[in-house]
Amino acid sequence: MVTLVKHEWHQVDSQFKFDLDLDLLEEIYPDMKKAELKKRLKEIESGEYSIEDLINDAESENVYFEWEREYDDWWTERKGGYDVTYELKED
Repeated sequence: MVTLVKHEWHQVDSQFKFDLDLDLLEEIYPDMKKAELKKRLKEIESGEYSIEDLINDAESENVYFEWEREYDDWWTERKGGYDVTYELKED
């Protein structure tokens, strides 16, 4: 008997979320006043202040987000286009 192994090489989009509020912004920017924090939150909401910059600012203050997994989208399984390879499994 010979065991055949099939591999499917997929791409996946994993989505995570995090709810950002003024309390957390205060931890990230301890020197900002409430009005400045509200302004920064609006800048983040509008896209004027990038999420990458926010994350870098947080890390520099040792503040880390606890991301919550939303879902995984195995889009290659839905749309095709994934690679398939085969091998023999040695016992």
